[in-house]
Amino acid sequence: MADKNTIISALQAQANVIKTERKQHANTAERIGSMLLAIIDALGLSDVDELAKYFIRKDKADATAFLLKLLAGVEVGEYVDSITVGKGAAVDSEGNAQLQSLEVRSSLKVLEVIMNRLSAVEGDFEFTESGTIDKVTHQGDNVYLLDIRKRWDFDFTAFREHDVVHGSINTLLSDGSTLTSWFRVLSVDTSANTLLVATYPDDEVPEGKNASPVTGMVIKRRGNAMDTSRQSCWYVSSYEGCIMYLEGVTKPILEESNYYLSIGRPKHLSLFNGLPINYDHPYFFARGAIIQDLFRVDWQGNPVYEIMDVGLWDATKEYIRGYNKELGKYIQHQVWHKSCCWRCVTDVATVGTPPRWNNTQWICVVGDSNFSLAITSSKGRFFRFGQEYTTLGFVLSHGDMDISVDASQVEWTRESGLTEEDLLWNTEHAASAETVDITPADMPSNWHEVRKVIFRCTVFLKDGEKTQSMTEEITIN
Repeated sequence: MADKNTIISALQAQANVIKTERKQHANTAERIGSMLLAIIDALGLSDVDELAKYFIRKDKADATAFLLKLLAGVEVGEYVDSITVGKGAAVDSEGNAQLQSLEVRSSLKVLEVIMNRLSAVEGDFEFTESGTIDKVTHQGDNVYLLDIRKRWDFDFTAFREHDVVHGSINTLLSDGSTLTSWFRVLSVDTSANTLLVATYPDDEVPEGKNASPVTGMVIKRRGNAMDTSRQSCWYVSSYEGCIMYLEGVTKPILEESNYYLSIGRPKHLSLFNGLPINYDHPYFFARGAIIQDLFRVDWQGNPVYEIMDVGLWDATKEYIRGYNKELGKYIQHQVWHKSCCWRCVTDVATVGTPPRWNNTQWICVVGDSNFSLAITSSKGRFFRFGQEYTTLGFVLSHGDMDISVDASQVEWTRESGLTEEDLLWNTEHAASAETVDITPADMPSNWHEVRKVIFRCTVFLKDGEKTQSMTEEITIN
């Protein structure tokens, strides 16, 4: 059988004859038909296996060892373009890819990561030197040689001699258990990127059971047995429910002195003993604090005002219950006036208006019950026979303040032991107000024998919706 080049040359020669034919009555149709038959015969001689060396198959799985360029892109499966409800996968001509999920066995290098605004971190997240074990070689007893994975070409381990290191790895069992290993670095080979370590005994680790380091375990420094500059670290723990800063860590099991700062659920430390701490609620604990503005709020988020006692009330000064810009905190002014202690309960009290029991801008916190009532008599309490003339009045006080004008109702009654006469007198004087005149006619019929009668004054005060009364009596002999 002629080879491919011979057949192609023969067909080309035959085509040239037909193309350049100029003679009349030449049988061109026969020549064209003959050439088509020759082409068909040539195609029949084609070897499919030979053609497969040059073309990618569409009817079965195929492969090529050469670069395959898909200039318009590629789609996999039934592709729907959407970041939320799409399906399939695709890469467009610009190199943009969209797919369902991505698993990377070694490392992922990106210039920018744009994440969902909602994200979660499970387990512990530590801010300290770290690494991943690529290979573990048991050196005997509790000593291991660890090959640390290089994250890039010139990456070298940051661990140092005497570092206290721990790592965890998921066992991938159905119970979700993990293996935790604690060890101390004996030596570091930076050029080989290896660590020689010794594991701690079971009774010297927090879990009470120490595991050997394994391949794939992520390890972190917790402290250092010798170097004080490497004995601190930060970590965030979803298990412990806190952000923690540790200091002075020299071994796996922590002491109370290692806890320097905690934000979240507090640890059960002895220094908290006796304090009303709810260990299920978050707290802020620190060895020290430098604070410019500190605001206290109650459980509903309302500001808790700091009481500021400024002494005697001054008619020229302004008193507030609110935020003071100069002090940088919420305050409530407290003053003293007329033997009583008052607190401002409005944003700004009216300047020049003194605190009073019925001034709604102030409340009395000391002396609130210091109300007093006294009966006055124009001629005293002793009378000679037949000369019983006097005028009774009253003085109502709150602390040292005379508030007689604030009485909403005044009631005068007599008590002599003669019930019917007293009832009649009380009825006749029911309309009495600030004063009542006493004459011989106001004395009981047994006055010559007993020479004694009681006149009682009751004063009512309205304090908002509350009505309070005070009673004072005077005995005339």
